[in-house]
Amino acid sequence: MALHPGKRFIGRTEKSFDFLGYQIHPDRRLRPSATSLHRMTERAHRLYEQGASITRLRQYVTRWHRWLLGGLDELVTTKGSVTRYWVYVLKHLDIPKLFR
Repeated sequence: MALHPGKRFIGRTEKSFDFLGYQIHPDRRLRPSATSLHRMTERAHRLYEQGASITRLRQYVTRWHRWLLGGLDELVTTKGSVTRYWVYVLKHLDIPKLFR
Protein backbone atom coordinates (compact mmCIF):
# COMPACT_ATOMS: atom_id res chain seq x y z
CA MET A 1 0.00 0.00 0.00
CA ALA A 2 1.39 3.41 -0.98
CA LEU A 3 0.68 6.75 0.66
CA HIS A 4 -0.64 9.60 -1.43
CA PRO A 5 2.24 12.09 -1.92
CA GLY A 6 0.03 15.14 -1.32
CA LYS A 7 -1.49 13.75 1.87
CA ARG A 8 1.61 13.03 3.85
CA PHE A 9 4.42 14.99 5.30
CA ILE A 10 7.27 13.57 7.27
CA GLY A 11 9.32 16.12 9.09
CA ARG A 12 9.89 17.99 12.31
CA THR A 13 6.95 19.52 14.12
CA GLU A 14 8.76 22.71 15.06
CA LYS A 15 6.29 24.61 12.91
CA SER A 16 2.55 24.37 13.39
CA PHE A 17 0.37 22.16 11.21
CA ASP A 18 -3.35 21.49 10.79
CA PHE A 19 -4.88 18.15 11.70
CA LEU A 20 -8.55 17.21 12.13
CA GLY A 21 -9.71 20.84 12.29
CA TYR A 22 -7.14 21.95 14.84
CA GLN A 23 -3.90 23.87 14.46
CA ILE A 24 -1.22 21.99 16.33
CA HIS A 25 1.88 23.75 17.56
CA PRO A 26 4.40 22.10 19.90
CA ASP A 27 4.53 25.03 22.35
CA ARG A 28 0.85 26.05 22.39
CA ARG A 29 -2.58 24.72 23.11
CA LEU A 30 -4.78 23.50 20.27
CA ARG A 31 -6.77 26.11 18.38
CA PRO A 32 -9.18 25.84 15.47
CA SER A 33 -7.50 25.79 12.09
CA ALA A 34 -8.16 28.52 9.55
CA THR A 35 -9.92 25.94 7.36
CA SER A 36 -12.18 24.93 10.24
CA LEU A 37 -13.13 28.55 10.94
CA HIS A 38 -13.75 29.17 7.25
CA ARG A 39 -16.04 26.13 6.97
CA MET A 40 -17.97 27.19 10.06
CA THR A 41 -18.63 30.65 8.61
CA GLU A 42 -19.61 29.17 5.23
CA ARG A 43 -22.16 26.85 6.87
CA ALA A 44 -23.51 29.68 9.02
CA HIS A 45 -23.86 31.81 5.89
CA ARG A 46 -25.76 29.00 4.16
CA LEU A 47 -28.06 28.66 7.15
CA TYR A 48 -28.72 32.40 7.11
CA GLU A 49 -29.47 32.36 3.37
CA GLN A 50 -31.96 29.54 3.95
CA GLY A 51 -33.86 31.76 6.39
CA ALA A 52 -32.47 30.52 9.72
CA SER A 53 -33.21 32.79 12.65
CA ILE A 54 -30.51 34.43 14.72
CA THR A 55 -31.34 31.97 17.50
CA ARG A 56 -30.71 29.05 15.13
CA LEU A 57 -27.38 30.55 14.02
CA ARG A 58 -26.36 31.00 17.65
CA GLN A 59 -27.22 27.34 18.31
CA TYR A 60 -25.05 26.29 15.38
CA VAL A 61 -22.07 28.28 16.67
CA THR A 62 -22.62 26.92 20.20
CA ARG A 63 -22.62 23.34 18.92
CA TRP A 64 -19.54 24.02 16.80
CA HIS A 65 -17.80 25.34 19.93
CA ARG A 66 -18.78 22.15 21.77
CA TRP A 67 -17.17 20.17 18.95
CA LEU A 68 -14.05 22.34 19.25
CA LEU A 69 -13.69 21.43 22.92
CA GLY A 70 -14.88 17.85 22.30
CA GLY A 71 -13.40 16.26 25.38
CA LEU A 72 -10.15 18.15 24.89
CA ASP A 73 -10.98 20.95 27.33
CA GLU A 74 -7.51 21.04 28.83
CA LEU A 75 -5.74 20.93 25.46
CA VAL A 76 -7.76 23.55 23.54
CA THR A 77 -7.09 27.25 24.02
CA THR A 78 -9.58 29.04 26.22
CA LYS A 79 -8.81 32.56 25.00
CA GLY A 80 -12.40 33.00 23.96
CA SER A 81 -15.68 31.46 24.82
CA VAL A 82 -18.47 30.69 22.40
CA THR A 83 -19.11 34.45 22.29
CA ARG A 84 -15.77 34.97 20.54
CA TYR A 85 -16.79 32.66 17.71
CA TRP A 86 -20.33 34.10 17.60
CA VAL A 87 -18.89 37.59 17.02
CA TYR A 88 -16.52 36.11 14.40
CA VAL A 89 -19.49 34.63 12.51
CA LEU A 90 -21.52 37.84 12.74
CA LYS A 91 -18.64 39.86 11.31
CA HIS A 92 -18.28 37.47 8.39
CA LEU A 93 -22.01 37.17 7.66
CA ASP A 94 -22.39 40.88 6.98
CA ILE A 95 -25.93 41.12 8.32
CA PRO A 96 -26.69 44.86 8.33
CA LYS A 97 -30.14 44.61 9.95
CA LEU A 98 -28.63 43.23 13.16
CA PHE A 99 -26.58 46.34 13.77
CA ARG A 100 -29.24 49.01 13.18
